[in-house]
Amino acid sequence: MGGVAIHATLLHTDDVLFFQYVEGSPTTDHTSLVQTYNWRTGVVSQAATPYRRDIFCAGHNLLPDGRLFIAGGHDHNTGKKQDGIGVRESDVYDPIGRTWTPTPLLGEPRWYPTNVGLPNGKSLIFGGTQSPGVAARTVDEYDAVTNTMRTLGSAATKTVGQYPRMHLVPDGRILKSGTSGTSWFFDPVGARWTSGPSMVYGSRSRGATALLEGAGTVLTAGGGAPTRTAEVLDTSQATPRWRSTGSLTYARVLSNTVVLPDGQVLIIGGGQAFKYTNPVKVPELWNPSTGIWSPMAPHQASRMYHATALLLPDGRVLCAGQDNGPLARFAEIFSPPYLFRGARPTIVDPPASVTRGGQLRFTSAEAVSVAKVVLIRSGSNTHEINTDQRSVPLVFAVSGTTVTADVPSSGNTLPPGYYMLFAVNSLGVPSTAPWVRVL
Repeated sequence: MGGVAIHATLLHTDDVLFFQYVEGSPTTDHTSLVQTYNWRTGVVSQAATPYRRDIFCAGHNLLPDGRLFIAGGHDHNTGKKQDGIGVRESDVYDPIGRTWTPTPLLGEPRWYPTNVGLPNGKSLIFGGTQSPGVAARTVDEYDAVTNTMRTLGSAATKTVGQYPRMHLVPDGRILKSGTSGTSWFFDPVGARWTSGPSMVYGSRSRGATALLEGAGTVLTAGGGAPTRTAEVLDTSQATPRWRSTGSLTYARVLSNTVVLPDGQVLIIGGGQAFKYTNPVKVPELWNPSTGIWSPMAPHQASRMYHATALLLPDGRVLCAGQDNGPLARFAEIFSPPYLFRGARPTIVDPPASVTRGGQLRFTSAEAVSVAKVVLIRSGSNTHEINTDQRSVPLVFAVSGTTVTADVPSSGNTLPPGYYMLFAVNSLGVPSTAPWVRVL
């Protein structure tokens, strides 16, 4: 791929934007290596910022119009790759024009922050560090419509660590599910925190999380010692409690998770020690109905520290990164078991956009066999966290070759932005997904 995909985002142009730290000597080169990989054509192209900017160690999320918002990152003046010196800069990348634009400064420097998109289209930036041992404790809010940044009130101020695992859930709160053992809820309306339940295992340092199908339940797996254990939290319960689910075959830290169109979760990469020691090269597939993890076909490269994984519109999974080893600049693509169960259903004439609370329609010659219609948001992944990953199944009906599905009205369940539209048949085989913009 020409570079190391330490950060990776799937764009609605079918490009994967990926970037790493400064490639050359920091005395002369002050800009991260940024490129795009088109999953349809295999073409890799340069996408560098036209100004000096090291976006390595930034937070990122996709905006409702499909642009990528990047917050914080690394101070390119230090001459080091990983020294924990944050910056206040933020940027937007436009995948249509392939252009970069600086956006307003953050309220404080951030290295390893986490971004979360809201139903109103704004983005919140949590956590990270200003410098080694100095936490970034405030919460910043970016409004892409007015291109303004503000820092929320003092009730929002809290030390939440580096790349906190944050997910917007259907009641409108944002769940912090890791990596510390105690979870927290953040209310974007009141801009304040409330404590949540503690994990069964305790702190899962460098563990992975995934927002499961329906967007109300979170899975966390691995991390810690490392551990083989995994657990889930259903936020719809009156008193949510973490409960254990099936254990992994392999204990691992530094892994990534991908929610697939059939609702199962793939955990990929990681290893048994930080950073590159004893890699686990066997992905595992978690079945939410049984809680069982099943080993899959192994990948060739070690995918531990600084690795990424993303669901592609054809139902495969792109796995890349780890800035160490002979295959650091190579990617691999995994084909899940559902791609070996027969022909795919097809989607014809899908809508380019839909409105929450409305309906979407498409034609399929295989409509009678469609068992699920699901919208899956583009992923934006780094350091074991992907806050943009979201899978929302739709209630649907079939009439002849026409499939009509209801689009949820709640922006907490279905925030605005670009989604992949999958039709899944009774054998679990997904279609190739067209892009649909949720307004």
